Amino acid sequence: MRRPPMMILITVAAACGLMLAACGGKSMPTTYYTLSAIEPAPGETPQPLPAGEVSIGIGPVVFPDELDRQRIVTRSGRNRLEINEFHRWGGTLEANFSRVLAENVSLLLRNNKVVAQPWERYFEPDYRVVMDVRRFDGRLGEFASLNATWMIRKAGMNKPLVVRQTIVQEAIAAEGYDALVAAQSAAAAAISREIAAELQKLITSAP
Repeated sequence: MRRPPMMILITVAAACGLMLAACGGKSMPTTYYTLSAIEPAPGETPQPLPAGEVSIGIGPVVFPDELDRQRIVTRSGRNRLEINEFHRWGGTLEANFSRVLAENVSLLLRNNKVVAQPWERYFEPDYRVVMDVRRFDGRLGEFASLNATWMIRKAGMNKPLVVRQTIVQEAIAAEGYDALVAAQSAAAAAISREIAAELQKLITSAP
């Protein structure tokens, strides 16, 4: 009986060694991230509501299928997305984004009656902010992008009072996912300021 060539024996041994190492080794740990709200300056904390203060609801906020996942999505080209297995959102991106919008608008308007959907257990809002997010991703070490269309509706009215599209691109200060999420938080802050400014106009001009 012929013996197998030495090269085949070496290849088989090496493959077995790699399999054993993979089974006995540790996999890369998963890191979880969350967006951060605007940091309040001294004296910017919303005060208790005076009588007649309006209530504001944030939602629904809808994300496209390619972003509506726990794993963080980045871009490596115009039409190419990268979905990372080991860098993930701490919860759903939709809930995280909506909560941060509500916190930001609450701070900017100094109104503590701003709640992300579902708000039914708290109140029926006087104004609702509805948003369709088309893009919320970025390139590692380069920039984070946000492209969203949003509208403001008033209770009892079918036609929206305001319809806007916001496109934001925030430069990333460093490499890695921490810097990416920080830039995405800055993009969320930018759209929050636009929303708060329009709400302020509507509230102050309302009869």
